[in-house]
Amino acid sequence: MRSIRVLVPMAAILLLLALLCGAAPAPQTAPAGAGEKLLRDLEARFARSVAERDRDAFLAFWAKDAAIFPPSGGPAIGPEKVWEQWASILEDKDVSLTWKPSRVEMAASGDLGYTYGRYESKRKGPAGEVVTHGGCYVTIWRKEKDGAWRVVLDIGSPDPPPSPVAAEKPAP
Repeated sequence: MRSIRVLVPMAAILLLLALLCGAAPAPQTAPAGAGEKLLRDLEARFARSVAERDRDAFLAFWAKDAAIFPPSGGPAIGPEKVWEQWASILEDKDVSLTWKPSRVEMAASGDLGYTYGRYESKRKGPAGEVVTHGGCYVTIWRKEKDGAWRVVLDIGSPDPPPSPVAAEKPAP
């Protein structure tokens, strides 16, 4: 009788440990670097849609609730509002926009990631000269319910304009 009293609690503890150890499967994680490669590939395809001026491909990258922050006004939310802000770039053959991520990171959950880096835009100036502007950007990507990765937030921060060259003072 005494051995049953000892065995029952021990069996309960062993059963509890077995349930705790075996109840939840180990989290599924992507191999190291797979998330970074995925996001770099997405960025390259996204940039290609801009370089090719492919409106449909470009819009397919944006989540329904995506937001950008144009220089004038509040956020533009949704692919069509994003398009309104980007149309001048994508519809003008004399404008180019390129970018390359310098940092890419995927969340441990595997459903959210971000990239950031430098961008450069070129367009013709008033006298036909090429005017170049640069800046930094950050793009946040989310894996949607349909399995596709889409941009949920994209922010660009232009470099400040070059400061005027100080007039040289004549030597005394």
